[in-house]
Amino acid sequence: MPGKSLKLATLALCSLPLLGLGGCGVKKTERLPAEKVLTLRTATLEELVGRLRQQAEAVTFINAQTELVPSTGSAYSGVIEEYHDVRAFVLAERRPEGAANRHHIRVIGQAPLVRKNIFDMAADDREFRIFLPTKNKFIVGPTRLARRSEKPIENLRPQHLLEALFLSAPQRQPLALLFLEENEFAGRRYYAVTEMAQPEDSPEARYPIWQLSRKWWFDRTDLSLVRAQRFDAEGRLLADVHYHGWGKTDGVSYPREIELVRPQEDYRLKLLVKELKLNQPLPAERFELERPAGVELVELNDDAAAARKTE
Repeated sequence: MPGKSLKLATLALCSLPLLGLGGCGVKKTERLPAEKVLTLRTATLEELVGRLRQQAEAVTFINAQTELVPSTGSAYSGVIEEYHDVRAFVLAERRPEGAANRHHIRVIGQAPLVRKNIFDMAADDREFRIFLPTKNKFIVGPTRLARRSEKPIENLRPQHLLEALFLSAPQRQPLALLFLEENEFAGRRYYAVTEMAQPEDSPEARYPIWQLSRKWWFDRTDLSLVRAQRFDAEGRLLADVHYHGWGKTDGVSYPREIELVRPQEDYRLKLLVKELKLNQPLPAERFELERPAGVELVELNDDAAAARKTE
């Protein structure tokens, strides 16, 4: 029966696509609109380092109103666990290279709706100071404090925000090595600039000792900085900062969303910039924070013993 044989042959051919062998199936090609096609930009290591240094030098003063959004398990939960989203006023200053006490920051956080202060933080190159009205505590410690407290409330560090707000750039010194790589995540391509540092006090050895120091990630669609990482001498990730929503303010490009990840302190914090002023000088007294009368003083240090408390 020729007719029946022809039908069986046709059915067999049409079933071949199920086996990955081609056949009678119709292939569909979907073309993205021109505006959705991503164009990759290219850049050299020197060009990317130049962009970093230009961005780092472009901002000296920051005056911003932000929304702070802590992630689940944030060390900030001990202070704002009942508020979720906190309105924060941020003042920051970075003085020229070589200036004494170069960095300053002041952050005042308010509870939503009632707008009462729930924390007031300040820091410079030497010391951080934190006032917690709801806890009746005033916490003081050295900026480079390394000891991690089991109490979330004592892991607050205004200088962590300072590092995220002011963009970093590779060091200008001979004991540093830079190299460029290309990478891909979730269908997007990135450039990564890695900085390796050689300790000044490293012992003489047959092979030089290099340590991973910092890493910057650029989106290849527009060469915008999207991520900055910093590591310690053992290669542990200290800070992981993500940048999004770049836009112009006062003639300077600056991100509108900053997410700070501190793995060693086990917290994540997102800053959503609502209002922003750049490079408008701020008086020194705006960064001053003194302990109110009758508030408990908590002094933190690197000693393994408990922090000293003074009424």
